Amino acid sequence: MTEDQFLVHSSNLPAQESGELLHLPRQKANWAWMSFFVRRLQPGDVFQTRLEEEEAAFCNPGRDLRCQLGDGPKPVGKRKDVFDGFPYTLYLPHSATFPSPQKTTCEIAECRVPSKARLEPRLITPEDVVSSLRGGGNASRQIVDVLTPSFPADKLVVIEVYTPGGNWSSYPPHKHDTHNPPTEEDLDESTTIECGRGKALLSSTFTQGSRVAEGR
Repeated sequence: MTEDQFLVHSSNLPAQESGELLHLPRQKANWAWMSFFVRRLQPGDVFQTRLEEEEAAFCNPGRDLRCQLGDGPKPVGKRKDVFDGFPYTLYLPHSATFPSPQKTTCEIAECRVPSKARLEPRLITPEDVVSSLRGGGNASRQIVDVLTPSFPADKLVVIEVYTPGGNWSSYPPHKHDTHNPPTEEDLDESTTIECGRGKALLSSTFTQGSRVAEGR
């Protein structure tokens, strides 16, 4: 197996340019379920997409994005960066449309999975997420549940993990490619990782599976 067959590099766009930083549809990755994209928007940009037989979560790592959800424009993200408070996330079900007039530069992480479920679009705000501490010693980290297993989605679960410098972000070692509950769940997972402030790491994890969250 060559590097080109299993390694996908993000695009190295100049800071002032808009565009896709990562384009990884499940067909290209040879995955059964999950597609993953990261795009940058500049002030004045408008990003529009329509889901057909898919559901998606749009996680706004920072800055100010606005979208229409049928009852007027809604802010999606106000934090300066990923370490400045809890996230905003937009959940869109099958057949939904996401228009997004852009006010400031931001990057959007998007995860899609196949779905035909007739559900409602939802905006998850910092007041909606649940934060907890997990692990101990050098395996301690802060878990922020964004789309929990009880959230009215078809397949998606989304979390953010804040890990202090020097700590393990996922312990003990584990896998999730076999359906053997409650010992193990068969889940697909994509994670974006950002480092900052010299002492912390944030990972935004998008999981598709049987709506049972794994322990991290």
